[in-house]
Amino acid sequence: MHSRLQHILFGALAGLFYWALQEGDLVTGPLGLRGVFAITVAGMVFFGTGLAMLGEIGARKAGFAAVLIAIPTTVLGWWSAGAFDPAQDLLGQMDFGVLALFVLATVPMPFAMVIAQQGRGAWADYPALFTHTWNIVVRYGAAWLFLALVWLLLYLSSQLLQSVGIDWLRQLFRLDWLALGLSGAVLGLGLAVVTELEEMISPFLLLRLLRLLLPVVMVVVIVFLLGLMLNAGAIDAVGFSHATTLIVISIAAITLVSVAVEREDFEAVAAPILRISTLGLALILPVLAAVSAWSAWLTVAELGWTPARVAQWTLIILIAGYGIGYAASVLRGHGWMARVRRVNIAMALGLLALAVAWLTPLINANAIATKSQIARYEGGLTEPARLPLYAMAQSWGKPGQDGIATLRAHAANDPALAKALASVRVDGEVVPPTSSDARLADLRAQIAQPSGAAPIPNALLQVIERESNVPLSDLCAPRASAKPTCALVMADLRPDLAGDEAVMVRDDGSYTPMRFYYLSNGQWVNGGAMRAVSGGDGAIGLVIAAIAKGQFEIVPSGISGVQAGGQILVPSLR
Repeated sequence: MHSRLQHILFGALAGLFYWALQEGDLVTGPLGLRGVFAITVAGMVFFGTGLAMLGEIGARKAGFAAVLIAIPTTVLGWWSAGAFDPAQDLLGQMDFGVLALFVLATVPMPFAMVIAQQGRGAWADYPALFTHTWNIVVRYGAAWLFLALVWLLLYLSSQLLQSVGIDWLRQLFRLDWLALGLSGAVLGLGLAVVTELEEMISPFLLLRLLRLLLPVVMVVVIVFLLGLMLNAGAIDAVGFSHATTLIVISIAAITLVSVAVEREDFEAVAAPILRISTLGLALILPVLAAVSAWSAWLTVAELGWTPARVAQWTLIILIAGYGIGYAASVLRGHGWMARVRRVNIAMALGLLALAVAWLTPLINANAIATKSQIARYEGGLTEPARLPLYAMAQSWGKPGQDGIATLRAHAANDPALAKALASVRVDGEVVPPTSSDARLADLRAQIAQPSGAAPIPNALLQVIERESNVPLSDLCAPRASAKPTCALVMADLRPDLAGDEAVMVRDDGSYTPMRFYYLSNGQWVNGGAMRAVSGGDGAIGLVIAAIAKGQFEIVPSGISGVQAGGQILVPSLR
């Protein structure tokens, strides 16, 4: 009961802390945006890590360890925030920095718990580190689920009471301090109960289930690598960039290998198929890292550096470290599982080092990206319309804004660059707006159409622009090879609709590269995504190229319907 009260109090204080941050306009006070951000980081790290460790090592040790983790994380967060424009959304400028802060807050926790329980000499006790790590994951997951269920119950209770004219519960929880304080207390209670029932709610069921994925991931990776060789290295983007997909698969492989070797050899996988899959993934991981690096480099060579691509390379370096360590451990033969565990400890420290480097000038992703894009422009490798000017001005911090200033100096002698910069604004600058007709004309010129096709109506272009959720300069800008990335066909595709409809094809790497638009009461409307009902999964670029050359036909789709009672029933596509 004492532990539960400690958890409840600690959680309630965390909730009230977040409420206090929201009260008043602290940003405009003496602390400023940077100071408020540092306080937010300090509170989140202290309360988040303290709650995670409280049940295992007690309130005093957990509080002390949380302070030791929070201080360097807060200092690095405050330092990193100084490289960003305080007039812009800070989190929007340092999304990868937030990930680095998360790493600095979470990775040290198992080490701190082991030291608190066994002393500094046992800091690398892998079985204890493994247990604490997965306990934190499972316990926090269960506690958040409990919190969601509590709020669902309160919501349903409020609805039930309102049905008989009793509104006090809804009014009560409209008080922010009460809602946040209660949420923290419930979360703390959930963590306390889950910790007490560690024999019933342990991570080992989850770990056993994850082991079953080893053969699946192994087969998928082997088939992918075989397909890559058969296609001479060609990969079609589907949904994510090539490198991002490979990075996610590599991280999944690392996780599964770590789960497979468990805490000790006698707890590791024993079934032959699982053991072979573990060995295979450990040996293939360096190949995945190499393919990821190759794919990421192709993108950098074509489009230059961006902060996201710098982050990709940082992760690839980390994956390569795991891959080399795992493969070397396996190739050395007997005792390979123990060596894999030592690699995991070393790479955890390496992950911390990379997180620190990201938050310091050692890895200044925004400066790297800005210098790269300006160098590509000055070298004639990137046309002005292809420069990520909006992101540079709004999301790349002070280096990006300095880069915009440099490009404005070049724009005096480059009308195309001046035109591209016309719609870009950074804080404190007054930029003459570009007329709507001029912007739409630029977009129309970038969309490929068959020869002789009627111009795309402005009203349709406005709908396409409004619903794209990307800067106009990036919407349909051609690739460095001058190949179009968008194409549009207008034809009478549906007899039940008036006039012609439009099919927009955009090579954006998404799952829905094709969109259907139609006229409704004289207004263009987005009719949703389209999909291919026959043919292979060829690159969408081939479709765009064929439309641009006029190499297409309007043909029946082959779908039949059921006509009954004056209605036509058409099956949906999956």
